[in-house]
Amino acid sequence: METDKNIIIPEEMRRIGLIKFEILASGLRVSELAWRYMVNVKAPIRTRSGASGGLDLILPLDIHVNCPVIENFALESELELDVEGDELVIRKDEQVLCSARTQLSPAYYGLTCIDGTPAVKIGQMCSGDRFCYGMTGPQCFFWRSGDHCRFCSIGFSGNDDALRKTTDQLLEVLEMAVNDPIMPAKHVLLGGGTPNMKDMGAVLAAELCKAIKKRFNLSCYVMISAPSKNEYIDLLWKAGVDELGMNLEFYSDDARQKYIPGKEKYIGKSRYYDALEHAVSRFGPINTRSILVTGLENPEHTISGVESLASIGVMPILSPFRPLNNTELEHTRGFDYKTYFDMYLEAHSRSIRHGIPIGPTCIPCQNNTLALPLPGGLYRCY
Repeated sequence: METDKNIIIPEEMRRIGLIKFEILASGLRVSELAWRYMVNVKAPIRTRSGASGGLDLILPLDIHVNCPVIENFALESELELDVEGDELVIRKDEQVLCSARTQLSPAYYGLTCIDGTPAVKIGQMCSGDRFCYGMTGPQCFFWRSGDHCRFCSIGFSGNDDALRKTTDQLLEVLEMAVNDPIMPAKHVLLGGGTPNMKDMGAVLAAELCKAIKKRFNLSCYVMISAPSKNEYIDLLWKAGVDELGMNLEFYSDDARQKYIPGKEKYIGKSRYYDALEHAVSRFGPINTRSILVTGLENPEHTISGVESLASIGVMPILSPFRPLNNTELEHTRGFDYKTYFDMYLEAHSRSIRHGIPIGPTCIPCQNNTLALPLPGGLYRCY
C-alpha cells in the first residue's frame, strides 16, 4: 500500500496521532496509582464494548481515544497509563509519551428511572457528547440465528444493558443526559443490534426519532443494517433522522463470509450498496456513512472499500478491530499502529478526492476510530 506523501499533518499531531493509534491497536495497561488518581472516571461498560467499551481519554490537541483496558490483549500492552507529578501520563518503556485527561462519569449514571431501572442500562454516553441507545438491548437476530458477527459481544451484555426498553424510558433518560451537569448529551445515536430481517430496526428507529424530535432539539444518527427495501430508508428520512449509517464492515467477499456470515447470507454486499446509494439521495453525502472494520482483511481491500464508498457520496469510517474476551476472535490480533496510520493516510487521500472526509466529523466521536482532527478539516459541533 502506497500512502500519499502530500498529506500535510503537523508534526505534533502526527506524534500524538500515532500514540492514539497504538492505544487502539495494543490497548493500555493502567497502573494502580493511576486508578487511585482517577476520581469519578467514566469507567468501561461492556455495552458497545467492540468500539467504545474502554476508558475514555483526551490526549493533547483534543485527540480523543477510547482505550481498551480490560481485555486480555490490553493487559499485555507496552503502553501504560500512570501518574507523573500531578497529571496522568502515558508511558512506554519508562518514557513519558504524553499527558492525558479522563472523561468524567456523567451524573445521570447514578440515577434511576421512575420504574427503578438504572438509567445507565437504558442509554450510555459513547463519546464526550453523544448519547447512545441500543434499540435491541443484548439481543440480535444474528445471535439468535447462530450467524452472528464473529467479533461481536452484544449477546454477553445482559448485565449492562436492559433486556427490554420503552420509548418512555428513552425519553426519561435522555432528559437526564441532556441536562447532565458533567457531560451533557448534544446528539443521539440509535443503533445496536438487528431486531429483525425485514426492516432491520428502521421502523422502531423512525418512531423513536419522531418522539425525540418532538421533545428535544437534537440531531439523530441511526445505525442499522441495510433493510430489505428502500421504503424503510424513506421512512427514516420522513421521521426526521439526520444521519444514517449502514455499515459495510468488510469489502472483500472472503472477509464478509468469514467474519459477518449472517449479514453476508441474509443481506449481501450488493444490497448494502443499493441501500447506501438510495440513502445518499435522501440524506445527502457525508450524512450517509458506513463503517469498515480494519485489521482483519487485507489493507488494500479496505482501502478499495473506502474509495468505492466515497465515490457514491458515503462517508467511510474506519473502526479498528478490538479482540474482545470470550468472543471467537479473542485471540486474534489486528494490525500494528504503524499499519493503521498508513491506512488512515491512504484512506484520507482516496476519500477526499471525492470531496468526502474520513469520518466521523464530530471530534469527540473520533474516539474509537482511525481519525484525527486535521487542521482545516470538515467538522461539526452539536
